[in-house]
Amino acid sequence: KQWYQRRVAITAGIAFVKGNFAGTPYNYTRIFGIRLDTCGPGGCLGELAENLAIIFLGKQIMNNFQELLIPMMKSWWSRRKSNQYQSGTDKEQISISMTTPWEADNDLAEQENLFPEYLEMVIQYGFATMFVVAFPVAPLFALINNVVEIRLDAKKYTELLKRPIPINCMSIGIWYGILDYMASIAIITNAFVIAFTSDFVSQILWKYNHDDGLATYVKGHLSSFTGPILNDLGEEVIDTCKYWDYRLEKGETSLWWWKLKAVQFIFVVVFEHFVFTIVRLIDLLIPDVPEKLEALIHLEDSFAREMMKEVIEIDLEKLEDVRNRVKKKKVPTATLR
Repeated sequence: KQWYQRRVAITAGIAFVKGNFAGTPYNYTRIFGIRLDTCGPGGCLGELAENLAIIFLGKQIMNNFQELLIPMMKSWWSRRKSNQYQSGTDKEQISISMTTPWEADNDLAEQENLFPEYLEMVIQYGFATMFVVAFPVAPLFALINNVVEIRLDAKKYTELLKRPIPINCMSIGIWYGILDYMASIAIITNAFVIAFTSDFVSQILWKYNHDDGLATYVKGHLSSFTGPILNDLGEEVIDTCKYWDYRLEKGETSLWWWKLKAVQFIFVVVFEHFVFTIVRLIDLLIPDVPEKLEALIHLEDSFAREMMKEVIEIDLEKLEDVRNRVKKKKVPTATLR
């Protein structure tokens, strides 16, 4: 899972750090002498979508092949080491087809715990929800992957690994709380992606303040830098270039920059409060257990209690009958004088 940890860091860096803290040509931000990277001409939202596409298309396909091939190799090696594959002659004695199914299953690889399976689903859920505004088809690819993985897991747990010991459980345990917290975090992260990573808020604000719409949007968001730059020949010359930011001369922040940041933060607060309200209303209006199912559960519980009561009464009657018969058969002992 180290690959996923690195990918989470890269995705969060592209969404919230890259392009927002790089500085200006007058004063670039550096960490340990290394200048922070900036986004391309298409913006950070396109790079974020490319990163999510790598996760949902490339990595998940590789994981599905890996989850199928590794158990196959483990089971093959386990059968090789079993007594039924010990070479007594020149050819290996393969008699597994002549044994019972439970004897054949005993030669399979040991069953691992389900923690990696739960962890994989939680990580997938996090990527599909936290950055869904940058890659809207992520839930669709997650659904397709899960449909395929259901069949792969069925083959893995029934044919390639030893059967697990079934244990009754009421829920998925702590994973439900983790998914609930991740859903809340996803609302906040998507609000920040819309406000700061994309140009949605800045375009709306520009259209509100200018009568010509977005005709001058690009020109109005280009700041000028005059200083030493490299030309096509690699020579350092004094010239003027443009960069995407809202700055005055010498990299000073403009009034529009402060106005935009204020509107972006206001949008984040309004957006997450609105979505949280809608989510809580849906949670209140739609019960976790349907009313018909809850009524059937109560009815089943009442039937179970009645049946248990009848069984206890029958057992008590039988016990009382046994006691009466023992008393009748009991012979009083004679007193010796």
